[in-house]
Amino acid sequence: MSLDNLSHTFSLKQGDTIFEHLPVGVALFDARDFRLLEANALYHKFLDQYLPLSWKHGQAIGHPPMEWLPEPGSTVTAAIFRKVLETGTSYRSGQFTFLGSDYGSTYWHWMLDPLRDDNGHIVQLLLTVTDVTEQVLARQQAEQAHSSVSEANRIIETERKRLEVIETVARTVRETLDLESIGKMTIEAIYDNLNSRTLYIHVANPEKQALQLLNFYTTIDVKQTLSFMQDVPYSSPFLIAKALKQRNPIIIEDMQIAASTDRILSNNPLVALGVQGYICVPLWFKDHFEGALTASFQKAIQRDGLEVQTLVGCSTHIAAALAHARLHTTVENERSRLRTVLDQLPEGILIIEAANGAVSYANCVAIDILGVSLPNIIGFPLHRYPQPYEATDPNSPQGTALKFTIIRALCGETINSQEITVFRPDGSKAILLFSAAPLHIENGVVTGVVLVFQDITAQKSIEQQKNEFLSIASHELRTPITTIQGMAEILQMQVERGQSLSSPRSMRAVNGIVEQSQHLARLIEEMLDISRLENAQLLLHPAPHNLLATLSQVIEDHTITTHKHQLHLVLQGLSTGDSLIVSYDEERMVQILNNLISNAIKYSPSGGDIEVGLRYAAELPGEVLLWVKDSGIGIPEHELASIFKRFHRANNLDRSISGLGIGLYLVHELVTRHGGRAWVESMEGKGSTFYILLPVNTG
Repeated sequence: MSLDNLSHTFSLKQGDTIFEHLPVGVALFDARDFRLLEANALYHKFLDQYLPLSWKHGQAIGHPPMEWLPEPGSTVTAAIFRKVLETGTSYRSGQFTFLGSDYGSTYWHWMLDPLRDDNGHIVQLLLTVTDVTEQVLARQQAEQAHSSVSEANRIIETERKRLEVIETVARTVRETLDLESIGKMTIEAIYDNLNSRTLYIHVANPEKQALQLLNFYTTIDVKQTLSFMQDVPYSSPFLIAKALKQRNPIIIEDMQIAASTDRILSNNPLVALGVQGYICVPLWFKDHFEGALTASFQKAIQRDGLEVQTLVGCSTHIAAALAHARLHTTVENERSRLRTVLDQLPEGILIIEAANGAVSYANCVAIDILGVSLPNIIGFPLHRYPQPYEATDPNSPQGTALKFTIIRALCGETINSQEITVFRPDGSKAILLFSAAPLHIENGVVTGVVLVFQDITAQKSIEQQKNEFLSIASHELRTPITTIQGMAEILQMQVERGQSLSSPRSMRAVNGIVEQSQHLARLIEEMLDISRLENAQLLLHPAPHNLLATLSQVIEDHTITTHKHQLHLVLQGLSTGDSLIVSYDEERMVQILNNLISNAIKYSPSGGDIEVGLRYAAELPGEVLLWVKDSGIGIPEHELASIFKRFHRANNLDRSISGLGIGLYLVHELVTRHGGRAWVESMEGKGSTFYILLPVNTG
């Protein structure tokens, strides 16, 4: 094609082979009227895709784009051509889109460069078109993939944040049973992660028929919020009051819109404060309403948004924690009331936890009976208490019985009046009579066991002593009776044979009957004295008597009857011929002295000296001291405290030595009733000394 004889004008034919194989469309336009002069095959293909049929197949050659391009493309193209022609600067289009009926949307880059002659005049415009559809589509796909990944990451991060809050709440509320701590830790865990404007936890108070504020967080003035959120009656028109009657959360996406459409009351305080998002989650644990978790937000929220999901997820753990705290509080209140009563009881009381079998309460009586300090028993299982049974083996019958009794009580059974023997830490033994019963709360759950017991060691000891006394008494009474019966039979035989009753043998029999009868009478009299003492019927008849004379007569009587012992009277502050007038019951005083001297003789089986003393000092005119000292078998140290007890006999005694175990008891009681005091000093194997301190009263 002629280019108006411009020998240096660019022509596509000059590089036909190169341009036909270029991956871009190339077209040459005249700079004067913008006519399309030439184009390679790729550019013609581009035109054929988007131009009407009348301009396809090269029909656009020789015509400017304003003719064959549709509006508004033709106008824009003409403006770009003129600008390049006027400025001489190339134009770069960037990305543009062509919409074709057959091929849909395609994307292109095009450049328009001025071509100059040798004189620098622009004579032609070179248009280069590059198809970037694949790159654009690939980029769009990449952007969509990136957007999907970003959305997935956002969802994952949202879920991670939600789970983190829930886990934090769950972990913190598991660590305490205190309501205040639950409220504080829950609020802190939630508001640190949710951008809430207000956050409240209320607990249900069935007695007041209201929701009580447990804890809160707010960015609003405290006085404004607390005035209407401190205590919310169940009958209140506020949204939170509806939590009692439903389990699903109450969600208001935008309170401002809800108020304008009459979905909520327009005078709601939160509406006036500009709050938009609102969530109230009822806190239910099984079938018990525990309270409500409420939050409000400055922005609108979505029903399935992070805020709703987080609070709903936390609510399960909060409700469980409140339920456990309420149960714990109920149990503690019941225990507190119970302990107030138990502290006033005369019996020993132990409360054992069902959860761990540990002792949670012991009253003072229990501590005294068990002989263990409070820190050594509270918080520990009862079987860890030192030797709480007859043997150290926990599987011994006594230990097993105790554990089995506790288990039965934990199963709801009540056990009455069972005996068990325990050893205290100091080695002493106690016999306990105890009962056990389960402790229930209002829903019937067994939370522990209460053990009620009393120390019956003394009663059991007395019972044992009585049994021993009856056994000994029967033996002691049978001995003189047998002797009397034997002597009487001798006399009877002599009468039957016609023998004289004045023979020495007969006289010995008569004397034996008299002595054994007197001995039997004394035994019976001592037993009667025991009965009189128990029934407060033993009466004294005090009168002024010469104590030295009474003492001398008793010593003389015993000197006649014993041949292995030497009795010595020792006087301090007195002489043999003096008189010491003291008011006492002479018969009972003789009984006291006889018992002490008889014991000294009896428990000195090998014989020896027996010292009977009397001391009266002028500087102490109000009292007189008597004593009886022997060098016999003595009394073990651990027996000294019990030696004056009724029916007690020392363990080191030869059981062939007769005695009822009541002689020293009578001595102690009679001396006490005379206003005096009796005690003993002894060392096993080296003898004993019994002392009597009497008031000197001549009235």
